[in-house]
Amino acid sequence: MPAVKNQKSRRGKSIIILLLLFFLPLVNAQTSYDYQINSYSVYFEVVDESKIKETIEIDLTANTTLEQYIFYSDYSIENPDAIVEINGRTVIANVSINIITGNINAVYINFPTINKGDRVKIRISFYSSGVIQEVNGRKQFSYYIKFSQPVGYFYARLYMPKGYAVLTPIIPSPNKLESRENSLILEWSKKNLRSGEEFYFLVGFSQEIKEKFDLRILLILVLFAFVGGFYSGMLYKDRKAKERPEFLKSDEEKVIEILKEGPILQSELVKKLKVSKAKVSILLREMEEKGLIERVKDGRSYLVKLKEG
Repeated sequence: MPAVKNQKSRRGKSIIILLLLFFLPLVNAQTSYDYQINSYSVYFEVVDESKIKETIEIDLTANTTLEQYIFYSDYSIENPDAIVEINGRTVIANVSINIITGNINAVYINFPTINKGDRVKIRISFYSSGVIQEVNGRKQFSYYIKFSQPVGYFYARLYMPKGYAVLTPIIPSPNKLESRENSLILEWSKKNLRSGEEFYFLVGFSQEIKEKFDLRILLILVLFAFVGGFYSGMLYKDRKAKERPEFLKSDEEKVIEILKEGPILQSELVKKLKVSKAKVSILLREMEEKGLIERVKDGRSYLVKLKEG
């Protein structure tokens, strides 16, 4: 009889060990990040035909001791200003910017030490250029963002002041499009984002409109933008990264034609293509993944060349 009891004991221990082996990775997966992002909101306000004001609001809960929050941007950043609220108390935050590999800006927001479980709200505002480009004779808002960890709720808003009209298509299709007396507002939102999830926003708009522009025409444009954006958004959802809008494919051909003349610095490629650094960075990363080109670090930039064989 004692032998039977010992057998049950060993079985019980085996079951416990198996359960621990099963659940421990799940526990570690939940606590592998320094903080949990409860919500991430970004607001864009078109200032003129080449510059926007960007405001980012992040609500997070610390999983460990923190003194700094870092985010990265492919776009230029001017006059950054940050406010940090820790457990409901507003504190002083210092902001610094460093240019790292491939002309990417690293933005450091430093604040007093916070501990595990503390709730932190960060709000940073700055001006940025390169987000608005000219494509096929029209202005286009183009913005790319990728999350390296899960996010509970993501929200984005684009504010277009009086004097501009949105054109089709809008990618992805907005959750809300609202026309006010002096502005046009587009909103996107999504819950429970996975790690690695990315968004690529494209919104075309016309140049400044005359004061006597008929509001009815603006409303018609808005309606067409919404319908066209919905359809484009559905297509965008089902396509793979290599099936992005056609103008990106034509840019790949331009890059290949330029590289046939020999290797070139990424910074020079930006000038030749006459598009933003951010767009070139995204384009080259995709071409590198397809095996079309290769990039070699050269100072603060990359030397880009066609892949051999």
